[in-house]
Amino acid sequence: MMYNKNKVELLRQRYPAGTRICLDSMENDPQPIPSGTMGTVVAVDDMGQLIMKWDNGRGLSLIPGEDSFHVVQQKQEVQRIKPDCPMIGQDGNIFNLMGIASRTLKENSMAEEAKEMCDKIMQSDSYEEALCVLGEYVNITSIDEEMDECKEYEEVEEPDMGMNMSF
Repeated sequence: MMYNKNKVELLRQRYPAGTRICLDSMENDPQPIPSGTMGTVVAVDDMGQLIMKWDNGRGLSLIPGEDSFHVVQQKQEVQRIKPDCPMIGQDGNIFNLMGIASRTLKENSMAEEAKEMCDKIMQSDSYEEALCVLGEYVNITSIDEEMDECKEYEEVEEPDMGMNMSF
């Protein structure tokens, strides 16, 4: 069964990566996953199949409408903390921007997020999509804003209090 692009997108929204599934039955496969087996959605492919990582170690996909299954638990969306990252005013080459964002994430103890971001950018189909991925992980700021902040923290020379004491 092949779905159109809109149906595939709806499936991706309904079964995001991390969704836990329990298989009820898989009738049309010569070596089916046993009923009652639990698994985790890895992705939804362009044909509308749920790419699965089954708890029993197998990787057979689910076909909505053909296989019978139910959702056990949806992945909880975690509010991501995004560090400020001065990219406006930098060389706009996507690899340069990816490096700046990656370094910012690593400096904020977010090395796993940096790798995840880079992987998503490398799979992007366009420059605009890659920029959107950057924005998911960091707050894109101007290098001018960073320079202004630096000026605020520059050392200020202590004024001479003129403590001339003569008796």
